Amino acid sequence: MEKINRSKPYKKEVLEHLHRVQIEMIQDLDRVCKKYEIPYFAAFGTALGAVRHQGFIPWDDDTDVGMLRKDYDRFLEIAEKELGDHYRVLTPEVDKRYACNVTKLQRKGTVFISHLSKNLKCEQCIFIDIFPFDCVAPTKKLAKRQWFMTTFLDRLLYLCGTPYPVIPYKGIKFALAQSICWCTHYGLKLFHVSPRFIYRLYVKACTKYNPMHTKYVTSFGDAESMQYKFPVKNMFPVEEVPFEDISICVLRNNKEHLENAYGNYMELPPEDRRINHSPYVIKFEDE
Repeated sequence: MEKINRSKPYKKEVLEHLHRVQIEMIQDLDRVCKKYEIPYFAAFGTALGAVRHQGFIPWDDDTDVGMLRKDYDRFLEIAEKELGDHYRVLTPEVDKRYACNVTKLQRKGTVFISHLSKNLKCEQCIFIDIFPFDCVAPTKKLAKRQWFMTTFLDRLLYLCGTPYPVIPYKGIKFALAQSICWCTHYGLKLFHVSPRFIYRLYVKACTKYNPMHTKYVTSFGDAESMQYKFPVKNMFPVEEVPFEDISICVLRNNKEHLENAYGNYMELPPEDRRINHSPYVIKFEDE
């Protein structure tokens, strides 16, 4: 198996071009969300970049935005009408070959394939990641169960697309984990289990407590999803902050979101932990 370097630096001119395209994409997303009064907010690395760098994290290569599930659903309803000329939404519901829980707003006419996603057969373009935020179960016991189920289904969904995920072990542990992943991947293929089927189970687990309007929300799937859960009452109204040469919306208590997600978020990570999407193929519209 090829070893993937997730900290491989871009050529300067390529990353600058990518950032310019993503600025245009943010502006298009912002325009449509404001037109339909759909609150969105920069999340994770983009929210961190807005505070620490007043723009993109210098080595980062994507944009992360969040929405409450009800706002996310409204956005999906109008995305094709408002953005369909230049964008397409990618989820396993749209393309059953896409084995990932993260919704992508993709720029048509471009290509962006990372080393991690090169085995996927679906069309892959330059993108914005959109994370729906769902209600966390009201008790610790139920929340732990919800965390386990969403994380398990996320991993299972990923293994639908590849038998070779990133495994943070060495030696015997690595070999054992790799064998389990390989067997799981080909077992899913043998029984014709599609990413779409697992994704539907995943969404059901994520949204289970939304009718209860519980105190906290989070973006499920990540193993640390309970670490960065956030009180709904502290999220809105969103605020606008400078981002490169435009502005972007962030949570009202954005610093609390960043502390939950990253701890001391103003401290730069060491160079070998400056993660990007390890580009395998990247093409712009004018190429």
